Amino acid sequence: MKRLLTAAALLVLGLSACGQGSADTAVPGLPPLPTGVEVRFPAAPAGAYLSLMTDSGESVYQVPVTAGQTSVAPNPLQWRAASEQAVAAETLVPQGVTASLSPSGVKALLLHWVMWQDKNSSGMLDSGETLDLMTHDRVAYASAAVRVTFQTTSPDMTQVWALREGWSRAEHEVYLPLGSKTYRRSLRSAEVQQYTLHVPTPLTSQ
Repeated sequence: MKRLLTAAALLVLGLSACGQGSADTAVPGLPPLPTGVEVRFPAAPAGAYLSLMTDSGESVYQVPVTAGQTSVAPNPLQWRAASEQAVAAETLVPQGVTASLSPSGVKALLLHWVMWQDKNSSGMLDSGETLDLMTHDRVAYASAAVRVTFQTTSPDMTQVWALREGWSRAEHEVYLPLGSKTYRRSLRSAEVQQYTLHVPTPLTSQ
């Protein structure tokens, strides 16, 4: 009986410690808890920043990057409020393209990572400061699980977006089927929240 009571007491203490650790990540001397999100990139220059941005150029999250650093673990809680900027999912496709949406009425938001160097020490992203790095993957939000399909002519491509409800990493895949002139491209919610910034490649890169 004593052994059972001791084990139960240890379990309660362990859960209590975990609860305290997750509630306060700013306790001096304790490392930050892992967020599950990671952005990788080539060694950063001095004065670098990593920003998460809308297609219109608005930053919803920004973090400084130490010179020589090759990865950052952002905190997704700090851009959660950006979900309020979600719009009808079908309006995110290229202009002039008709999309098929299932189900209808879903709102969505696609954000992208930008790395830049604060050359004038303004603390803001100014013209000419964006580094030549990108990723086709997106940080995605959807008010409900949704599937969007559409066809573009330039490039000649069939596209499928399959996003789960809430926030996720929309993983990019593109390929050209053997004997076909039409590319297949997808953005699908992935479990692993890892993004890699690399030198720019075309949308139809294989």
